[in-house]
Amino acid sequence: MDPTNPPKKPCNNCRRQRLRCDRSYPHCNKCTAAGKECLGYGKLFRWTGAVASRGKLAGRTSSAPVDAAVKTAARATRVAGTKADDFFTSSNSPPALCSDAGTSVEMSMAEYEGDVQLVLRSPSPETVVTSPWALADPLYQDMEYSHRYYLSYFAASAAHMSNLVRAPLAYHLKEVDDRITAGIEQVSRRALQDALVAKSKALTLMRGAVENINTTRGDVVLAAALFFINVELIESGKHGWKAHLEGAGRIMSLLQPDTVADTALRDYILSDCFIYFILASAFMPAASFDTQSYFQPSQIPYILQKAAANSYLCCPPEILTILHSASQLSNVSPDIASEEDVRAAGLALIQQAQAFDIDGWANDVRNMSYLQDALIQSRIHAGSAHRLAACLYILQAIPSMSKIKDHDDVAEALSRDIFKHLSSIPDNDPNFKATTWPTFIAGAEAGDHDRREWVMDRLQRLVRSCPWGFIYTAMETLQVIWDLDKKGQGTKSWVQTLKDPQMNFLMV
Repeated sequence: MDPTNPPKKPCNNCRRQRLRCDRSYPHCNKCTAAGKECLGYGKLFRWTGAVASRGKLAGRTSSAPVDAAVKTAARATRVAGTKADDFFTSSNSPPALCSDAGTSVEMSMAEYEGDVQLVLRSPSPETVVTSPWALADPLYQDMEYSHRYYLSYFAASAAHMSNLVRAPLAYHLKEVDDRITAGIEQVSRRALQDALVAKSKALTLMRGAVENINTTRGDVVLAAALFFINVELIESGKHGWKAHLEGAGRIMSLLQPDTVADTALRDYILSDCFIYFILASAFMPAASFDTQSYFQPSQIPYILQKAAANSYLCCPPEILTILHSASQLSNVSPDIASEEDVRAAGLALIQQAQAFDIDGWANDVRNMSYLQDALIQSRIHAGSAHRLAACLYILQAIPSMSKIKDHDDVAEALSRDIFKHLSSIPDNDPNFKATTWPTFIAGAEAGDHDRREWVMDRLQRLVRSCPWGFIYTAMETLQVIWDLDKKGQGTKSWVQTLKDPQMNFLMV
């Protein structure tokens, strides 16, 4: 299914249960929040016993339908101290393909394209979080059983799976049996362990690629460095990303401009690296950031504008450029410039941000080639929230800005408008996932209980929609800021609190 064309019908789960579906792509958020496997929107098929045609079990026959195997595993997982993997033995050979109605269907591998989804009928809620599913596609029969968990999540990441079953499912299963809660924690820990093993292997391979960068294409190595930054964001967004970002900067300095066949791909990779650098600079002391020499300020507008279509963050390149200038001003020493000069520069940045044409940016087709059918108005709300968050950051990050007239009233007005724009973007909108950064900024500025509760609830919904670990870190960090405020230990500017080396996280 093309993600630019929203599903026209409810997902298979909601349709069977006669529930209202939010039609999120690729998974229904209602299923995910309930701890169920979303069966998607295409036609369903299930496997029954037949002869395996390939893999280790080629030629073997299984007369038992897969549904029986799933039920057996469900019963087995309820036995204390028994692993679910023990019940997916080699006797469970690849079954034959049948339609959901039970009618036999013959289909070649070439005919798998389209809306067909090779999945099982939905198992019970207990099996969703405690055991890997029997595989439908014969291509994957040789895969280790411990790795089958991750196929249902598009093989994206074991860390993704760990986050997915972590807080959101526990949040919606507060009243269930303690055994299920314990099962959730066990699955999350196991997935995280698998993720760390995979990352260790990848880092070993990365070392070899860097050592032989002259024979390995530099763009490939740079893409790998960017991948490692994303892995750190998936895990927690703490500490580890910094070394990878610095490594990406070093690799960028070695790239040869005349050896790239696909310059558009390089532009995308470079723009992502620069975006991460800018967002990292916002909460990092200048002295502790060693990538400055590789990410030259003069390159930022050029790099970001060349890949303007790569704006899935819903933050206009011009606003990112302003944000970087503000982060530099926040670290200016009095020996270099007077408070009056720095304050004047900060006010100029706010005026520049307020003058930016968000409507024109949102309607520019070059900036939304990946979301042709998305609502323009929600994109305007998302872009406006980022612009207002940048202004609020400028106001709180530059110490001398605290002396401007009506400082607190201006900050309150900016904060209020951020909440208004964020509230206008529903959870099922594609732009919803791109509002984490302004949500975090609004939360850091929030001083009353209701706003803080609103921000925390929105972050919980965001992490269910996009299970990246840095969102968990954002929630933990906000709680630290709020606790300092309760104890009377909060600083005048929460930005200075976030620049503590002990924080050291990347917020995107």
